[in-house]
Amino acid sequence: MRKIAKWMSQTDERILESLSEEGIATAWMLGSNIRVDDRYVYHRLEVLADAEFVVRVPGEKLRDEWEIRTWGEGYLSGEVDAKLHRPEPSPRPPDKVRPSWYAGFG
Repeated sequence: MRKIAKWMSQTDERILESLSEEGIATAWMLGSNIRVDDRYVYHRLEVLADAEFVVRVPGEKLRDEWEIRTWGEGYLSGEVDAKLHRPEPSPRPPDKVRPSWYAGFG
């Protein structure tokens, strides 16, 4: 039995299942396989990558491909608890940080 976490959606499971069957796929291919908008699939793939369930494989002409990792396979088999493997978002780039006066500090 899979150990789902609050941060996961049903689409995440379908993405992982499809990647497990396909091996390597683009967000567009996954979206068409599971009948979900490819932009939403891409967003969920980034979240799953932050949780180390999938990995991005750079492709040609901005067509990144995705591959399931050991943690993702472990989740599908019920060996990995998703609650203990939370996504860690990447830090905000320095040019995207709001100035201190914006929040009323300083």
